[in-house]
Amino acid sequence: MLEFPPLLLLIIIVLLFSLTGIACTYFFRRYVNMKPLRSHNELVGYIFATVGGFYGLLLGFVVFLVWDAVNEAQTNTNREGSIARALYRDIKFYPQPGKAASLKALYIDYIRSVVNEEFPEMEAMKPVTANNHVHFNAVFQEMVKLDKDAYFSEMFRQLNELAENRSLRFLDATSSIPLEIWLPLLMGGAIILIFAVLVDVESRRLHITANGLLGAFMGLVIYIIIILDHPFTGKLKIEPEAYKAILQMEKTDAAKPV
Repeated sequence: MLEFPPLLLLIIIVLLFSLTGIACTYFFRRYVNMKPLRSHNELVGYIFATVGGFYGLLLGFVVFLVWDAVNEAQTNTNREGSIARALYRDIKFYPQPGKAASLKALYIDYIRSVVNEEFPEMEAMKPVTANNHVHFNAVFQEMVKLDKDAYFSEMFRQLNELAENRSLRFLDATSSIPLEIWLPLLMGGAIILIFAVLVDVESRRLHITANGLLGAFMGLVIYIIIILDHPFTGKLKIEPEAYKAILQMEKTDAAKPV
């Protein structure tokens, strides 16, 4: 679903909810006698307003949670990218380039694996496997072969920080709104729609239009939740910009005359 262009996905979801509201109202008014309901209109309206208020709070709470999760995922990814670039510079300008040559090659292999393998797999919502750690573990194994001096201590510290933020990225990619939250959201929407249908409105056309707009509004909120629930998936996904910048720097350095 998230592979659709955002505008197309928005139209699909809004139309789905809007048509549901229109269809329910149309068939209810067509096959149910509305006159006996008029005496209960005040009670239905009161309950409708109360339930609608609580449902609005629930939707707002869920939107806040997913938005906060997206911001946290973006922050973690930016921090990881910043550390990765700093480590690349430390390896590049290591005082003994000959000893760090193999480490630099393995580190560039890891950077490529992040751009070409890890982020595409996260976009496809594939689970983390042992293969995701092969290149990164190779960098660790090669770094411990360097002389244990101040340069080594700084690079090893940055590598450990990179590992920590990398793990956070994997956690951000696999977390999503559980079914236990989606069920109350959808059931609450259905209850709201039922109360909206039960309200006796003299004009059939106005009643159908109003409930269609109500469904469209609910669809808008659900769209926001869906589009933000997976920050590494879809057209609005988080990109490995810092890792791509490292590859570009390496490409530029390789093109320079010796």
